[in-house]
Amino acid sequence: MIRIVIGSEPRLVCVLRTVARHCSQQAGFPQPEAEHIALAIGEAAANIIGHTYRGDLHALLALEVRRFPDRLEFVMQDWGPKVREDQIRPRSLDELRPGGLGTLFINSFMDACRYDPDCREGNRLKLVKFLSRKDACCNEGPGSASR
Repeated sequence: MIRIVIGSEPRLVCVLRTVARHCSQQAGFPQPEAEHIALAIGEAAANIIGHTYRGDLHALLALEVRRFPDRLEFVMQDWGPKVREDQIRPRSLDELRPGGLGTLFINSFMDACRYDPDCREGNRLKLVKFLSRKDACCNEGPGSASR
């Protein structure tokens, strides 16, 4: 298991993407898929910084990477206000404007994503990527990846 904690500065999101990319490649994912995983982790982190922390640069964000024989699990922890999953949804692709695609990318690139309902302080988001598509399951909650 790898655990890394960073400050909530947007410039540090690249550290989490690098860790996710490296762990994905080490687990055997091909380069394009490792890039997609890194993008999903970066989007989740950016959403936490922008929506949960509302740009507060003095908060913390943790990423744990857990390797299993059939999958990688990425667990993101923040200490902000509780996220309301019912308000998380990707924007319509018919809207032509920048931003708002993080949830779409996360749900497209990861096999499962859900918030831990038992997390007492802050939020804990688990994103799962199976090593083989035959092991993949549906997302554990629609729109539950990020804001």
